[in-house]
Amino acid sequence: MADSVNQVRVTLAGDGFYPKVFRWAGRDLRVLFVEGLRTRGAERWFRVRTVEGVYELVHQTRTGVWLMRRSPSWFDRTMAQLAREPRYSLPASHRRAGSGAKTKESPSSQGGGHASRLALVR
Repeated sequence: MADSVNQVRVTLAGDGFYPKVFRWAGRDLRVLFVEGLRTRGAERWFRVRTVEGVYELVHQTRTGVWLMRRSPSWFDRTMAQLAREPRYSLPASHRRAGSGAKTKESPSSQGGGHASRLALVR
């Protein structure tokens, strides 16, 4: 009966093999990508990444039951949340000018430091 707590409802991708979305702990989690797949007898172990972190799902092919074997710890969830934060959180008034700002070209890019014409010698 302990496994019933870890049961998940899985929606498969179009190929009918890989998980696309799974429902666990009362919420739906979308699979961003499958990091790994391994088999153990009649079980398929999927290591999947979501926005919250890495989960390990097990599909028991004989019974058709999906189980949660590993979910992200509080630290993994915190690190995933920090990774989603904007990298430059400065106010707009303190940000550097973007690529639209004009910069002075160096003399070499204007042709002043090098020969501007080439001759073909035969």
